[in-house]
Amino acid sequence: MADDIFPPYRPPDWYPLQRALSVVFGAAAVDATASFWFIGYESGPVDVGELRLYEHSGTRRRIALDRTGAAYRWHDEAKAYVRVDDEMALIQTLV
Repeated sequence: MADDIFPPYRPPDWYPLQRALSVVFGAAAVDATASFWFIGYESGPVDVGELRLYEHSGTRRRIALDRTGAAYRWHDEAKAYVRVDDEMALIQTLV
């Protein structure tokens, strides 16, 4: 019965965030991963699959990344995640 209420445990996937930080800000930025919490997994666009959600501990802003580190934002009108610029998404999350 407990399995019906709680999904099976899945470990956090830090690779997409590390990759995104490294690609946008350089390899030294990977240390900034420690400033984030892993929130969980969310269904993304059909052609992308599952997204990983992270929240910055200082700003409390979230970012959704696919398995390669590409950024997405929730779009209310479309009621779906849409692809956004990686650098802008990271900056908006960090500031």
